[in-house]
Amino acid sequence: MAFSEYDKFGEEGISRAEYEKKQNEVVGKCLCARCPSYVKGDDLIGYCFPLNGASKVIKWEKGCLCETCPVFKEYDLNHTYYCTRCSQACQTYKTDVAIGN
Repeated sequence: MAFSEYDKFGEEGISRAEYEKKQNEVVGKCLCARCPSYVKGDDLIGYCFPLNGASKVIKWEKGCLCETCPVFKEYDLNHTYYCTRCSQACQTYKTDVAIGN
């Protein structure tokens, strides 16, 4: 399956500047820093975004706000705990491989 089929953010094939703009928009809208699982001082949020991925700081899932996040709704995401499990594209890929797609 092509990456574009996992890419809910539409960032495949866009320029670096467009990618960074989209990444900044996602980070600006996300609720990660308010989440019960968030660890203060983590320098990266917007974990659902493809290259942001899981936190290197967060070790425990203490609750999740993903399904209430405007980014989740805007991009029609369908996973949770991006901070500990990896980005939308990563989780979708892992699910598809696990079921043999």
